[in-house]
Amino acid sequence: MITERRHQLILQELQKKQVVTIKDLVKLTNTSISTIRRDLMQLEKQQLLIRVHGGCKSINSSLHEEPKVAQRQQLSSSQKQKIAQYAATLIQDNEVIFLDSGTTVQKIIPYLAERQHLLVITNSVDNGSLLADYQIKTIILGGTLRSLTKATVGPSVDDYLSQCHLDRAFMGVNGFDVEHGYTTPDPDESAVKQLAINQSDHAYVLADNSKYGQVRFSKFADLSAAHLITDHLTTNVRLQLANYTKITEVEK
Repeated sequence: MITERRHQLILQELQKKQVVTIKDLVKLTNTSISTIRRDLMQLEKQQLLIRVHGGCKSINSSLHEEPKVAQRQQLSSSQKQKIAQYAATLIQDNEVIFLDSGTTVQKIIPYLAERQHLLVITNSVDNGSLLADYQIKTIILGGTLRSLTKATVGPSVDDYLSQCHLDRAFMGVNGFDVEHGYTTPDPDESAVKQLAINQSDHAYVLADNSKYGQVRFSKFADLSAAHLITDHLTTNVRLQLANYTKITEVEK
């Protein structure tokens, strides 16, 4: 395949997916890894894409874009409430649970007042304040505070969480699909989510349907690693995702 045609295919694939792996491009163009690497270098010099580890992303990609907490709270509010209300029904008395800084996850907290003898672990200072208002026993993980999400991250958070056993972990997400799994913009927050999944008996990702097909910079889990709780999916998307994970749709 001539160079111009490969470049055209690469850019078309990026337009569709925003992020593409070298492995995928090798299959797409039926060429070698070294050839694809050269192609990506040339296209980056022309400012047509951005190379990342293991692949490339669109020059207009929003992989690193991350809305502030106030902005996220305004998005899909009614759907978030229904998702959180269902998630709360899964929590039993005497459990240890993890809540991350996701705005949908935060909406679980008022329902926890109905439970007895809970211990909540969280890396969100906003969650910690709200949990205190409801007089729920809480451990806030100490670390570096991210201003955008009000989440604590870093080695001290990871070290503490790695020593915990969690009955359930509830996390938000910025994007999910079959190929890239669950993704989020910040690698440090991604590491916390991954640890929470590993340390829990039951892991849940809470996401409205607008997050489907979105891809962000850092993957924290395959779809199979966590039960997806969402509002509603199209039939085609539901059938596709059901091959990889358990799904609950609260508006089905």
